[in-house]
Amino acid sequence: MRLARFTLALPLALLLAACAVPSRPAAQAVHDFGVLDAVAAPAGIAALRSVEVQPAPWLAGTAIGYRLLQVQPTRRQVYAESRWAAPPAPLVELALRRALGPGQGVCRLRIELDEFAQVFGPGDDSRGVIEARASLLPPRAEQTVASRAFSLSRPAPAADAAGGVVALQAATRDLARELAGWLNGLNEEGAAPADVRKPRALCAP
Repeated sequence: MRLARFTLALPLALLLAACAVPSRPAAQAVHDFGVLDAVAAPAGIAALRSVEVQPAPWLAGTAIGYRLLQVQPTRRQVYAESRWAAPPAPLVELALRRALGPGQGVCRLRIELDEFAQVFGPGDDSRGVIEARASLLPPRAEQTVASRAFSLSRPAPAADAAGGVVALQAATRDLARELAGWLNGLNEEGAAPADVRKPRALCAP
C-alpha cells in the first residue's frame, strides 16, 4: 500500500515542482538605427549649436508602437517581443546630430516629437510615421526665431516590428533632409542686413 501511495504521489510532486519554477520570458529583439554614417555638415546651417529632441509623454519608453487604422485608429499598441535600444527621442536626436552637424554656431534646434510609430492601413500595408515640430532658438533665451511642423512617412517593407524599424529609420533620414532644407532657406532669408530679427542676425556667432 505504501509503495502504491508513493508511486501516485511522485508524479504529483514532480508536477507541483514544475509549476513552482517560473517560466522565462521570451527574449526581446532590440533595435536601433544601425551604424550611422558620418556626414559632413551641409552648407548653410552653421548657425546650429545644438540639437535637442523632446518626446511626447507617450514616446518616453522603449516600446515599438503601432496603430491599426482600420480597427482602432485611436489606440496605441506595442510589439511584445521587440523594443528600441533607447527611447525614440535620443535615437532621433543622435541621427539628426550626425546629419546636421551641430556645434559650429550659436542657435539651438529643438524638435518636439509627437508621433513615432508604425501605422497599418488596409490589409498588411504599413508605414513608419513621424510627426514633429521644430523650433530654432537663440543661444540663451526661449524666444523662437523660427518654427515649422513636419509630417513624414515611409512604407514598411514588412508588416512586423522589423519592417516598422526600417520605415522609421528612413523617415528619420527624410526628417534630417527636410530640416536641412528649412534651415538653409532661413539662412538665405536672413541674408538681408536691414532686418536684425532675421534668423541669420540672431544666430550669427
